[in-house]
Order: sequence, then structure tokens, then C-alpha cells
Amino acid sequence: MTPAASSRNRTGWQAAILIALVLAAYLPLWRAGFVWDDDTMLTANRLIRAGDGLVQFWFTRNAQDYWPVTSTTLWVEWRLWGLNPLGYHLTNLALHLGTVLLLWSVLRRLCIPGAWLAALLFAVHPINVESVTWIAQRKNLLALLFALLTILCFLKSGIAGTPAPSVARSNRWYWLGLIAFILAMLSKGSVAPLPLVLAGVVAWRRRPTLSDCLRLIPFFIVAGVLAAVDVWFQRHGTHEIIRSAPFLERLLGAGGVVWFYLSKSFWPARLMFVYPQWHVRTAAFLWWIPLLGVLGLTVLLWRLARRESLRPPGPDGTAWGRGTLFAWGYFCVSLVPVLGFTDVYFMKFSLVADHYAHLALIGVVAWAGFVAHELLRRAGSSARVGLTGLIAVAIAALAVLTWRQNGMYRDSLVLYRTILEQNPDCWMAHNNLAIALEKLPGGLPEALIHYEEAARIDPGEAYVQNDLARALAQLPDRVPEALDHYEQALRINPDYAEAHNNLAAALAKLPGRLPEALAHYEQALRINPDFAAAHVNLALELEKLPGRLPDAVAHFEQAARINPEDPDLQNDLAVALAKLPGRLPDAVAHFELALRLNPNDADLHYNLANQLMKMPGRLPDAMAQYEEALRIRPDFASAHYNLGVADAKSGRYDEAARHFGRVLELDPGNSSAREILERLRTAPK
Repeated sequence: MTPAASSRNRTGWQAAILIALVLAAYLPLWRAGFVWDDDTMLTANRLIRAGDGLVQFWFTRNAQDYWPVTSTTLWVEWRLWGLNPLGYHLTNLALHLGTVLLLWSVLRRLCIPGAWLAALLFAVHPINVESVTWIAQRKNLLALLFALLTILCFLKSGIAGTPAPSVARSNRWYWLGLIAFILAMLSKGSVAPLPLVLAGVVAWRRRPTLSDCLRLIPFFIVAGVLAAVDVWFQRHGTHEIIRSAPFLERLLGAGGVVWFYLSKSFWPARLMFVYPQWHVRTAAFLWWIPLLGVLGLTVLLWRLARRESLRPPGPDGTAWGRGTLFAWGYFCVSLVPVLGFTDVYFMKFSLVADHYAHLALIGVVAWAGFVAHELLRRAGSSARVGLTGLIAVAIAALAVLTWRQNGMYRDSLVLYRTILEQNPDCWMAHNNLAIALEKLPGGLPEALIHYEEAARIDPGEAYVQNDLARALAQLPDRVPEALDHYEQALRINPDYAEAHNNLAAALAKLPGRLPEALAHYEQALRINPDFAAAHVNLALELEKLPGRLPDAVAHFEQAARINPEDPDLQNDLAVALAKLPGRLPDAVAHFELALRLNPNDADLHYNLANQLMKMPGRLPDAMAQYEEALRIRPDFASAHYNLGVADAKSGRYDEAARHFGRVLELDPGNSSAREILERLRTAPK
């Protein structure tokens, strides 16, 4: 066998081992479901369901975040898998496998010893489970995949080669790398530090030049512009303050964050979905130690690297200090977006999260692979066997931890109960577990326990007060408590549109409180004019008031413009339009639109048939709609009655008698049906 063939065989079985271990470690992923934030990004995201969702993701401000590449993949998959979570999980797993293989290729091109071992460690490391098994973290996987493609294209361009290449030589791969970086930023902005990584790649290979700096300028421009767009989207439409922390507090917290992720990378024990919230105290000397440690280690590694060869580690195993410095630098630079200098929403619950370490982990595994390779190379035969065994045990242990970590993503109930076992004071988990329990038959009593516990832990959180109030409002004897909690939510945040809407819904059910309810609905819409639910609720109340039907229709129409693919909303609008003189054709059009959205709704067919009965020449169409309603729901007494009336008008007396007879079977006390049936039986044929 030639050396080239032997090398290909070796690469083949190494790739097979990587794939097999990933599939084994992530086996529980096959039973994983939708969990927290999957609704916001996917299952309850109206843009995912919208036919023009792609256009809105790319060219409007309607999305919550500007990550159109990520949103595009979910939009496409929605049309393939719908509400089946397995398809999305398998796509995430495929993206993780692609990332692992790309990482291996990049490290080999950088001539870093132990590249395969580093890729293997990354493949089965349990800190990555949050990015792989949580569907909402699709953005993490795509961003890292395109980031590695960027580095690979950058290396293929020859820009980081020795000596520095000409511009013409590097053009094609250079521009492909820039495109890949744009796609990475459009997947998630956390890869914004990548231009610094590319500068480090050049410095790893040779001394950077002015030409290198000029070539990196477009990457820095892309990072700056798209990072600013990300920040704008996150702040657009919300005035919620995530953290109120001065710079020094953030700086000290950043030092702790670095050591936290480094410790979890080397010793991934007690990984949590939500870690206990940190309370940084600038006056406490203990909070200064992590920051001083980061600075001290950086200076130490710099001094060690300057004493060694300026070349990267080669076959002789030189430049340990330099390799460690570059790994440390990559690790710290990759963490910059999540160090707490800028706020992301998850920091409301915890300053740290496993998925924040996804990109930075590469620095740790690359260093560990290099060190293991060097130790194996230098060890004697017996020691090499022992070291190989230890490495195999470590990888197996990581794979087992990954397998176990996957279990918490079975469903929302399992996830939140797991969080509370590890972090009992996590108010978010109490609140979200309560929401999940509330949807279960008979789950309200246990849900209330968790809502109240969340409010006890953090009484100053407006949406906790709102959710507790909404649950209490379902119990007639606890409505006064519900009103108190709604008012507490609005004292905390007067611009909380959902709390205004929910308070209005509770007030509307109380005698004499309708004017207050209408005022709160209107306030909710002043705060958020695109609040479709508030438009609908206000319309339903106005519809009951004399002379306010046109106003009700206007609110229904506004809600339908905001959420045109809601069949129930189209039905409500059609019912209201049918009551207005001259709007019957519009009502029929909206009933028909509702049926296109939900063709198996018997009530929609029935409602449409009732309106068609009023229109000249549409009796056959009305009968067809009644028949469709009865096909879906054979025991629909009102549809039998009205179809009997239509049959009688058409001269189909036997059919009419059959339907009225069916009405009496379903509702023996229906005197009107009995009277008509008697007339049909006694009428001359």
C-alpha cells in the first residue's frame, strides 16, 4: 500500500470513529422535543408559518433578531417537518457533525499536532449538548460552521502562508472566506470576534504585515456593521432592562466568566441549563481575584512564548508556551461577546450558559489535543499504552456525560424539573414549569404553587406577576388576588402591554368594570399597536355594545392584517362583517380564507353556509358547506337542522326529513325540528 493510500485509509477510519461516537453520544436526541424558546423561534413564530416569511426575515424589521440564515433554515424545515421535532434535531446533529469534521480539517491545515484528538474531544464534549440538542440554538451551530468555513477559505487563500502571497493569488478563496463570514454573522452575531482570530492565524504562521491588516479590514467592517444591526434588533421594540451594572462590576464579572468556562471545559461536572445568578460585589476582594488571574496568566504565557521559537510547534515539539498563548488568546477573544459587557436576554437569569462556550471550547480542545499528542510522542512504549488508555477513558466519560445531558431535553416538563433539582431558586424555571403544567388537564393547582414560588423568589419581575395573575383569574374566588397581581405587574412596568390586555380581560368579566377594561385594552394598543390579541379582545367587547360594531370590525381587521394566517381570527372578523349592512360578500370572503387555513373545522363550514343561505343563488353552495360540516362532525345537530331547511327549500323533502330526524335523535327536546318533521311527513307528495 502506498503512503498516500495508507493516509487515506487512516483518515477514513478516523472520520468513521468521529461520526460513530457522535451518533452514540447523542442517541437520546431522537426522543427530544421542543423546549424553552423553541416556541419563540419556531413553533409559535408567525413568520415561520407565513408564506412570505423569508422576505420578512431578510428585508423587514419584523423578526425578533436579525439572523436570517438561521431563520431561513427553520422556515424551510417547517414545510418539511411541521411540528415533528425529530427533523429539526437531526438537522442540528448533522450540523454538529459537519462542524466537527471542519474543525479537524482546519487544525490539520494549521499543522497543529493532535488535530484529530481535538476534534474528537469537541465532538463528544457535554458542554456542547445545549447547542446541539436545543433546537433554538440552531444559530450557534450555523454560526460556528460558517466561521470554520471562513478560516478554512482564509487558509486556502494562502494569505497566512509563508511568505505573504500576492493579492492576485489569494483573491478567489479570500472572497469565498468573506462570504462565509457574512453568512456566519447572519446566523448569529456571536462570531463577531472572528477577524481577530484570522489575525491570530496569520501571526501563528508568520509575522503579520501591513498588507495582512488591509486584507482584514473588510472582515472587521462586516463584523462591526452586522453586530450593530444585531444590537439594534435586540433593543428594538422593547424597553426592558436586562441588567443595571456599572462598568467595573461588568469587568470583574468578565474575569469570573473566563475561569468559569475554562473550568467547565476541563471538568464538565454539574452542567446546568440555568446556573445560579451571580451577584458581583466590587467591594469584595474575592471578585478581583479572577480578573487578576486572567491578566496574570496572560502576562505569564506571553513571557514564556517570547523565550521560545517564533515558529509554531513542529515535529520537534518546541514552542509549548507559544501554543498555549495562542490557545488562551483564542479562548478569551471568542468569549468577548458573552463576557457581560453587553447584555443578552438570557443574562436576566444567569450570566453564564453552556451554549456561550460553544465557540471558545475549540481553543481548549486544540490545546488538549496538542498536549496529549506531545506527551504520547515523548513517552516510552509502556507509558504510551497507559496514556492512550487514560485518553480513551476520558473520551468515553465525556461521551457518557453527553448522553446523560441529552436526557433533560425530552420535553419542557423534564427540562424545568431538572433545572429546579440543580438550581431550586431559579424563578424562571418555576414560572415556565407552571406555564407547562397549566396546559395539562388538572395541572392548575400545581402550576399555582410554582407561580407563587417564582413570585416569592423575584417579586420585582413583571411577567412573573402577570403569569401568576392570569392563573389566579381562572379561579372565581381568587379573582381579587389576580387583579392585585396584575396591578403589581403594571407598577413594576407601566408599559407592559400584555399585563394591560390580561387585566382588561379579567375586568371585562366583572359587573360594572367594562369601561376600565376598555381603557386597559386601549392602553395596551397605545403601547403596542401591533398587539393582535388586544385588538381581538377589544373587538369582542365592542361588538357587544350598541353602535360599536363598526369599531369592533376595525379592530378585527387590524388584527387580521397583523396575523393574516389565524383561521379563528378570520372567522371572528367574518361573523362581525356579516352583521354590517352591505358587508356580507366580505364576510363570505373571510370565511373562505379561514377554511383555506383550516379546512377541517366543522364550525367554519357551518358559519359559511349560514351566510351563503342569505345570498341569492348560493343555496347549492350553502348545502355543500353544511354537508362538509357533517362529514367532519356527523353529530352536528345545528348543521343537520339547517341542511334540512335547505333541502326543504330545494324540494328534497325526504332528505330534509332524514336530517330533522337526526336532529331529534341528537336533541329529543327540539320542538321546532319535531314540528317541521311532522309537517314534512303529512305534506302531500
